[in-house]
Amino acid sequence: MRTKILQVISAAFILLWVYTAGNKLTNFQSYRQEMSLQVFSPAFAAILVYAVPFIEILCAILLLIKKTSKLGLVLSLLLMLAFTGYILLIISGYYPKTPCSCGGVIKAMGWKAHLIFNLFFVTAAILALYIKLKREVRDKD
Repeated sequence: MRTKILQVISAAFILLWVYTAGNKLTNFQSYRQEMSLQVFSPAFAAILVYAVPFIEILCAILLLIKKTSKLGLVLSLLLMLAFTGYILLIISGYYPKTPCSCGGVIKAMGWKAHLIFNLFFVTAAILALYIKLKREVRDKD
């Protein structure tokens, strides 16, 4: 049962990362324009415009390979925590402008729905890592 849960969570993250990175890259000019409207400095936004889809694709690849799947889950968790923190700052009114540079259907969500979506994936990543770590400890004994 735990193996199935782990597989489903990994598959969900792979689909999420491939979908979001693919959407950003296929609509790159629009994505770059939205990133330039972010609250970050222009230099940081210029780095993020390439780094975010690269990291999303990297997460998907790491999750596909059994030997790197734990690293893929850790990186997925960190990425989702960063996105979730940003959304919390938006919802709290910290930023004066709040463009969404996500892709596709995710972009159409309101900020509260986006927060729930992200928290679901944060929880899923934590659960998957818990299962993986528990399995590693069991296998050592």
